[in-house]
Amino acid sequence: MILPGEEVAKHIKEYVKINPNGVDVAPKKIFRLPDEGEIFFEGKKRGFVINGNFVPLMEALKEVTPDGDFWILEPGRYYVVFPEVEIPLDVVGFAYPRSTLNRLGIIKSQTAVFDPGYKGEWNQTFWIPIKARIHVKEAWVHLVFVKNTGVSGRYEGFWQGERY
Repeated sequence: MILPGEEVAKHIKEYVKINPNGVDVAPKKIFRLPDEGEIFFEGKKRGFVINGNFVPLMEALKEVTPDGDFWILEPGRYYVVFPEVEIPLDVVGFAYPRSTLNRLGIIKSQTAVFDPGYKGEWNQTFWIPIKARIHVKEAWVHLVFVKNTGVSGRYEGFWQGERY
């Protein structure tokens, strides 16, 4: 069973709009992922090898600040942070790209499954193929919750409680 948007809204700090089947959410922060080097992850060691040196993920990111009311984004990959969400223990969450972004050619990584009990300022990766100007209050994702009647545990992973 998909939960109504009013119910989803109770579990996220900020949202743009309540929809019948979830909420639309705008970015809280945006970081540029490095263009050079190679991606590296092993266990809890996650980041990039740049010029032969390991650089942890958070040290490799370059924060993008809005220009007035707009994110001005050059072509590239972006680590996009969204407001804190807390997933109830009987729910699994999914973050889908807004269709407007897809129609305009912006590509979102589809790795957004939130296990029961996850809490944090979650992030998603977006690839922007051409320069983009996006209003800071524009929603990028649609957050949906699905009731999970067979839950046997809660999220205890690496990203629990993430903050930016």
